[in-house]
Amino acid sequence: MELHHFTHTHPLTFFEGQNRDNDAENTDCSGCLDPILKESSYGCTQCNYFLHKKCAELPSKISHPIHPRRTLLLRFYEPGFECVLCTRYEGIMVYSCSLCDFSIDIRCAEILPSVIQSQIHQHPFNLLCKKISFSCDACGEDGSHSPYVCASCNLTVHYHCTSLPRTIRIIRHEHLLRHVYFLHESESEWSRCSICHQDLRTSSGCYHCAACDYAAHVHCAKDSNIWDGTTRDEEDGTEGSEARLDSIIRIFKEIKLDEDMIAAEIEHFSHEHTLTFSNEGKDDKFCDGCVIPISSPFYCCEGCDFFLHKTCAELPRNKHYPFHPHTLTLLPKSPHSNNIFACNVCSIYSNGFSYTCEMCSFDVDLRCSSISDTLIHQAHKHSLFAIFEKIMKRRCNGCGASEEKGLVCHECSYFLDFKCATLPLTAMHSYDDHPLKLTFKDDSDPDQLYCDVCEDKRNPYHWFYSCNDCGVTIHPKCVFGKYPCIKLGDTCTIDSHPHTLHFVKKTEKYPSCNCCGQTCTDLALECGESECSFIVHIENCS
Repeated sequence: MELHHFTHTHPLTFFEGQNRDNDAENTDCSGCLDPILKESSYGCTQCNYFLHKKCAELPSKISHPIHPRRTLLLRFYEPGFECVLCTRYEGIMVYSCSLCDFSIDIRCAEILPSVIQSQIHQHPFNLLCKKISFSCDACGEDGSHSPYVCASCNLTVHYHCTSLPRTIRIIRHEHLLRHVYFLHESESEWSRCSICHQDLRTSSGCYHCAACDYAAHVHCAKDSNIWDGTTRDEEDGTEGSEARLDSIIRIFKEIKLDEDMIAAEIEHFSHEHTLTFSNEGKDDKFCDGCVIPISSPFYCCEGCDFFLHKTCAELPRNKHYPFHPHTLTLLPKSPHSNNIFACNVCSIYSNGFSYTCEMCSFDVDLRCSSISDTLIHQAHKHSLFAIFEKIMKRRCNGCGASEEKGLVCHECSYFLDFKCATLPLTAMHSYDDHPLKLTFKDDSDPDQLYCDVCEDKRNPYHWFYSCNDCGVTIHPKCVFGKYPCIKLGDTCTIDSHPHTLHFVKKTEKYPSCNCCGQTCTDLALECGESECSFIVHIENCS
C-alpha cells in the first residue's frame, strides 16, 4: 500500500511495525520528531523519510476549540510559525489559519481536555479557551493562548506544564528536586538559577532543593543533557534504598560511641584485609582514598599502612557528577599507567581513589567529586557556581592563575579554580608543630611578606597557610609540594621492570634515573627489592 503525501515528493510505502527494516526502527518521524520504534509507519527508504501512521493520516483540516471561528488547515511548517500553546515548533507540519496568523503544531492540536489533574498541584486545572497573554506560574515563561487555570489558587499555566513531574533527579545535583510555584521566604524578588546562572524570578515556578537552597528554571532542569526523563516519587524511599544498594562495605562488628552505633570492623572493597575503626589522629599518615592527611574518625589496616577516612570508606560505589552525562564508578586504583591519573577537573595527578567513566576516560579525584555545581566557601560571602565551558579564562582570586574551569560568583565576578576551591582549611607541615590555617588575605606590609619555606615573596591577595602562634606563613604549593595527591610509599608495576615499584620523593643523595640518566630530585618510582637499584622519574614511566 502506498500513500502520496504532500510533505514528500516520492510515494510512501506502508510498513507494519514488525516488518519494517531494522534501520528504520531507529529513525525519527519527520512529522512529530518522535522515534518510530516498532510502530506502523509510511516511509520512503530511498530518502530515509518516515512518518508515523497516525501522522501520515492526519486530517487535512480540523475544527479546534481554541480557534472556533475558522477551520485550521494542515500545512508545511514555514519560518515564522509559532505554536500558540507551546511557543515553539518541532517537525514539518502545522495546523494554521492564515487569516488570523494562528498556528498550532500537530502535537498540541490534539483535542485539549477541559479539566486536567496535575502532579504539581492539588486542585484540577480548567481550560480557558481564549487568546490571552499570561505568564505561566509553573515555569515562569510567557504564553499567548488558552491557559489552564486554578481559580482557587489564582494559578495560570501552559497546557504542557500541567504534565510537569512533581520531583525529578538531575545529574547536576545529588538530591531530588521538587517543583514549587514560588520560593518561600525569599529575601528578594530575584534569585539565580543554579544551572544557567541567569536570573530566576522567585515568584515563578521552578525546581528546588530545600536542603541545599538549590533552585533551577523548569526548562533548565528538564534539559535532556542533565535529566534522563524519568521521574521519582519523593516519598518512595529512593535515596535511602539507593544508598543501601550502593554500599561498598561489609560490617563485621559494631560498637556504641556516645549515642550512635559505629561500625568497628569492616571489609572494604578496596582492600583485602579487615579495617578497624579509630578515633585517634594520625597526622603522619595519609588516606588512601583522598590522599589527605588522616584525621579522626578513620579506618585502618596498620599492617599494610592502609588508611581511609570514615567519610571516604562510606562513599557510594556509583555516583553522578554535575558535569558528566554518565554514571561514574569508584575505583581504588586507576586503570591508567602506574595507577596514576590526572583529575579531569583540577588537572592534579593522583594515585588515590577516583570516580571514573571508562567509556569517556573521565576521571575525578575524591576532592573534586565532593564539589557540587554550587559552593559556599569561607573565602567569599556569595555562592559560587561551577563552570566548565571553555569560553574565557579568568584569574583565580586564590592563587592568581588563569583558568577556564572553576567556580564563579555572578554578583561580583569572584573566581576560584578547582585547585584552590579544594584546598583543606587546615594542614600540617614539618616547619611548624601547630596546624596551619588557610588564610585568604594579608594586611601586613607587602614588603615584609615572605614564605618561610621557599623564602620567596608572597602576594598579599593570594591565599597562604599561617600559624597565629608562631607567625609562620607558607605558600600552599610549599605546604603540599608539586604532587599533593600522590601518596608516598604506595606501590605499582610497570612493563619495563619485573619488580614492584614504590612512589618516593628524593630530597637528598639524589640517584640517577635509569631511563634518562638525570638525577631524581623529586617524585620517582623506586624498586622495592633490596638488591635492585632501579629508579625512574615519574614522567618517564608513562
